[in-house]
Amino acid sequence: MAEDPPLTVIVSPTASSELWEIWQYNAERYNFHHAEGYEAFVMAGINALATTYAEGKGVEGFPNLRSLTLKRRRRGDGHVVIYEVDATERTVNVHHVYHTKNDIQGRLEGERN
Repeated sequence: MAEDPPLTVIVSPTASSELWEIWQYNAERYNFHHAEGYEAFVMAGINALATTYAEGKGVEGFPNLRSLTLKRRRRGDGHVVIYEVDATERTVNVHHVYHTKNDIQGRLEGERN
């Protein structure tokens, strides 16, 4: 039995801007190499959604959205990718990349209003 081909991952302009802010923060707080390494880690997680999109959790109050937490270590902070799967178009649409300390629910609710 053949496997389904991977979906296409699309990063929204908003998520791209958030990724840039994450890179800038890491470059300023740590250094260029740390920022590059962390960006590669986050992008690998985002790109993996092409095949692992079902592993994300549902987002309360947003039936179309899913979330996936990316952390380098089990303890500590990381980032949460907010995305939507469009089975008809065979795409994973990444809407946001939030820090784990953010009020993600509140931010999403604010967008809806």
